[in-house]
Amino acid sequence: MSARRHALRASLLIGLLVSLLLLWVSLRQVDLHDLGRTFASIQPLPVLLSAAAVAASMALRALRWRWIAGLPATQHRQVARATYLGLLVNQIVPGRLGELVRVVTLARLIGASIAGPLASAVLDRLVDIAVLIAYAGLLSLLLPLNSALATWIASLLAAGCAVMALLIWFVKRAHVWDRPVAWLTARWLQRWSLRPDRFLSQLRHELHAIMSDTSRFGPVALVALAILCCDYLIVATLFLALAIPLTPVAPLVVLFFLAAGSVLPSAPGYIGVYQAAAVFALALFSHSAEQGVALASIMQIITLAVAALMNGRGAWALVRRARAPLPQ
Repeated sequence: MSARRHALRASLLIGLLVSLLLLWVSLRQVDLHDLGRTFASIQPLPVLLSAAAVAASMALRALRWRWIAGLPATQHRQVARATYLGLLVNQIVPGRLGELVRVVTLARLIGASIAGPLASAVLDRLVDIAVLIAYAGLLSLLLPLNSALATWIASLLAAGCAVMALLIWFVKRAHVWDRPVAWLTARWLQRWSLRPDRFLSQLRHELHAIMSDTSRFGPVALVALAILCCDYLIVATLFLALAIPLTPVAPLVVLFFLAAGSVLPSAPGYIGVYQAAAVFALALFSHSAEQGVALASIMQIITLAVAALMNGRGAWALVRRARAPLPQ
């Protein structure tokens, strides 16, 4: 067995163990009879509204990726198909492999080298990091934090600012970064038959275009804000579905911990990770662990169902084309 397969199996095993551990930590605080009553009390109308917000969030993520990639509106259908398939794969396969699936799918659908979709997907994830930093900043202003949580959020803010500073330096001082970044990415890019210098050139071009072109930066920022609003509605409507007292800040706190937890290796659909994040976040407002587990579980079920519906039969057609050669 190759070293690559060993590494893949190890990462999947680590993700499964992390999910099982966090799921155990979450469920050990739960009374199963109370959890059953919590699920039985779910109101269907807010769940449907949450599902609509999930669908809107997915559609907006496709739009944001297209604008980051600088692709024309005529190729939006291909970007949307790749986005929805990647989101679906993340719900049924561990290790966030949906990120790779969406990149390869878009490259195949538009008949392009993988360099462009890969670079734009990296920038798309950096926007998510920026949103997570914004969460942290808002929470530090809105919540009375205990010392441990305040230190953790401050560390996250500092790390995010450092990442942004490095990105600016990466764009402005290309010659300084080329050799070390090429060395770091060479082995990772081998599987795509993609030269590091080509990937770096595309990444730098896309990042410079986003930062310098207000006609692209403005829409991307607005769509990121719209996604944040949709994600807020997803959680807020689930509060209503579970009869959890709704305050303006509480859904934002839950979103922050869900987003922070999603960076951990996990089983498909972030099982265990989301449960632990929701339990911890709701405990800050003195809500029960049963409500946290129920909220995370319903969100996972809704996301899987909506992703499957938005893919439809097209997902199977894309899977059948997965072995077609990529343009170089």
